[in-house]
Amino acid sequence: MSSERGAPLIAWSDDLALGDATIDRQHKGLVDLINEMHSHLDSPDRETQVMRCLTSMYLFAKEHFWDEEALMERVGYPDRERHAALHREFVQQTHDLTDRSLSDAAPYEDLLDFLVTWFHDHTSTEDAKLVTFVKATSLS
Repeated sequence: MSSERGAPLIAWSDDLALGDATIDRQHKGLVDLINEMHSHLDSPDRETQVMRCLTSMYLFAKEHFWDEEALMERVGYPDRERHAALHREFVQQTHDLTDRSLSDAAPYEDLLDFLVTWFHDHTSTEDAKLVTFVKATSLS
C-alpha cells in the first residue's frame, strides 16, 4: 500500500462516480469504510477497530449488493448471474482474509490491498457496465 497512514487510501472523486445516485452514494460509503479501517492500523486497539469496520463493511456491502442485484433483476441485466457471483466471491474472500488477519497469518495490510483493488476493479468494470446498460434501457 502506498498511501501514508493518515491519508485516505481511496480519495472519492467524480472519476469514481458512475452516474447512478444510489450506487454512487453506496460506493462512497464503502470508500469511507475502507479509509476508516486504514486509519486504525496504528491504533492501540487496532484489532477491535478493524473488526468494527469490517463488520460495518460486511453489512453495508450486503445491502449494496442486494440493491444492485435487485436493480439488475428489474432491468433484465443479461450478465446478472455472473455479477452476483462476483459479489458472493467478494464476501467469501473478505471473510477468508479477515480470518487470516485475525490469526496473524496475514497482515491487515493484505486485507486492505484486496479491498482497494477489488473496489477499483469491480466498480470500474462490472458496475460501469451495469450503469451503462441501465442508462441505455431507460432511454429505449
